[in-house]
Formats: sequence, structure tokens, C-alpha cells
Amino acid sequence: MQHSARQGAPEPEAPEHGRGLPRQDRTAPPRRSRHTAEPAAPAQGSMVVPIPARSRRARREEPSKLFSLEEPPPVEAPAGITEITGWNLAALMWRDHLPEQLLGIDCASCKQAWPCDTWKIADDLLTECCEAAGGAPAAAR
Repeated sequence: MQHSARQGAPEPEAPEHGRGLPRQDRTAPPRRSRHTAEPAAPAQGSMVVPIPARSRRARREEPSKLFSLEEPPPVEAPAGITEITGWNLAALMWRDHLPEQLLGIDCASCKQAWPCDTWKIADDLLTECCEAAGGAPAAAR
């Protein structure tokens, strides 16, 4: 006996597709990133005081006076510095991104206007390590 022939009309109550489950609404809610989302308002009676966000560079607009091109930071962390690996990486970045020898207006490594972003970050990290240690390291005094 062949099974290709239909014997009757389908029941009108049965769903046309799927396994008999209702179709889910697949529309996603609108995405909100931290850039487009409205800040959450503190609850009434809350003691939370909003603190304005500041970037790391907002604290120091000019390079630190701890190190100079004539006296660069030591590659090895001086005594009293707790972030040894951070110091080593920042000191190497600081030394790698010095101004070019000819005119001294561009970074010799990345060719950006000097002081380049990488040098500023390294200088800021070295300054923060020194501040955390309670002042300038022994080699920089």
C-alpha cells in the first residue's frame, strides 16, 4: 500500500506549521548602551551623592616633572614601588616613545606629535606608581 495519497482534509483546529506551540514574538527590545542610556536616578531618600566622572588625563594636563629626557625613569622598579611589573612596562613604553633625534617634534616610535598618547600614558602610570609609594622614587629624587 502506498502512503503518498492523502486520505482526508486536515483538521481546521490544528496549527499550520510547527509542533502545536504558539509562535513567539521575536521582536527584540531596543538596545541601550551605556552611551545612549539615560543615567539612573537615585531613589528618593537615598544618601548617594553623584560624583562627576573624570578621566585619568583630566587629573594631570601636563607631563610630570619626575623624569626628563636627560634623566629617564629606571627600567627596574626602584625601592618602595609596589607595582613592579607595571613600572617595568611603563618605563619601557616611556623610553620607546621619546621624540625623534632630528627635530624632536614627533615620536620616534609611532610618528605622532610628541608627546604622543603612549608616552603620556606611560608617564601617567609612572607618576601614579610614585604617588602610591609616597613620592618620587629614590632614583628620581
